[in-house]
Amino acid sequence: MPPSRQIPLKFPEASLSFDEMEITAANRAVCAAIRNAERWPYHAFVLIGAAGSGVSTLAQAWAREREAKYVRADDLGKVSVKTLEKLSQQDVAIDDVDQLKRADDLLLLLSAIKRNGHRILLGSHSAPSSWAFQSPDLNSRLHAAPLGEIPAPDEDLMRARLKRAFARSALVIPKSVEDYLVTRLGLDYSLIEQSAEILAGASGERPLTIPLAREILEEESA
Repeated sequence: MPPSRQIPLKFPEASLSFDEMEITAANRAVCAAIRNAERWPYHAFVLIGAAGSGVSTLAQAWAREREAKYVRADDLGKVSVKTLEKLSQQDVAIDDVDQLKRADDLLLLLSAIKRNGHRILLGSHSAPSSWAFQSPDLNSRLHAAPLGEIPAPDEDLMRARLKRAFARSALVIPKSVEDYLVTRLGLDYSLIEQSAEILAGASGERPLTIPLAREILEEESA
């Protein structure tokens, strides 16, 4: 019999600072690169990473540390030129940049940020060369910007991310189950949230054990 599925109770999580997040050998270099904004060779930095890798988390931490404005791309496309100019009077982190519709919006902001002597962090799940919006002027500027990619997690980071994902669903993950999931999932960011949600929804009131976790995940993938 497949386990009964429940809607897992998830608790919203406030944005993390760099001091609050797990920094391991896997993500230490990219964290250091974006935090040392005064040493960037250009006023913009492009941060990319696979889905679930923490691009948004790092962008929010960067904005928090620098007292910068954090904006999602879908909101950026709705504002006026006047608002973009006002936004450029401080450091800015733009998330999901690859979802922008027009090159002009980003080009204007890049120019204004440079003119005002500030820094801009551009977060995306893909490199600029694959973004749908293109223009020769924008491409030349983005080519000048350093690009940092969040690498695959190491075991320490995988464990920390698993614990945080389960905590959001108010589900305790025993060390034995944690060990099992690290082995089963491999070092893959994309499976962390999905697996935590599946297990939280199907385990119900039952204590989470390796046999139960195996049963639930195998049933889900069947």
